[in-house]
Amino acid sequence: MDYFNIGLHHFHNVLRWAVLVAGVLAIYRAYTGVSGKRVWDAKDNKAGMWFVMFCHIQLLIGLILYFYLGQQSIFSNMAERMKNAETRYWGVEHLFGMVIAIALIQYGRIASKKAALDSTKHRKALIWFTIGLILILVNIPWPWKEIGRGLFPGM
Repeated sequence: MDYFNIGLHHFHNVLRWAVLVAGVLAIYRAYTGVSGKRVWDAKDNKAGMWFVMFCHIQLLIGLILYFYLGQQSIFSNMAERMKNAETRYWGVEHLFGMVIAIALIQYGRIASKKAALDSTKHRKALIWFTIGLILILVNIPWPWKEIGRGLFPGM
């Protein structure tokens, strides 16, 4: 593994925290908007924008790690690779789980921006951002999982 690959892995690991913080903030804003019947304002819009932006950066780095810097593709000798839990996790479960999560978060951003009523904007953001963040949390390789990584680089 070269330094560029290691650096991208570290950045990908650290950026997860930005995704999680932005996600919690966007969901909090949506929840307080729904529960408090608050007007959709610029802070709500920015919270969703930052969440989506960090997700997209994370996805881009992940795809670079997967397709450009990956040692061996899951698609070469797929039958053998699917038998190995670690290869299957990184090649299929993590990748597709995160892509689906980010697609749902992006949909929530679009749906909330297009909604006519403030209450609908908050409700759509709350629903889709929450579902997306739950999928992200499930697909993160937490240290306590069988195939896990440290909470921070080098751990």
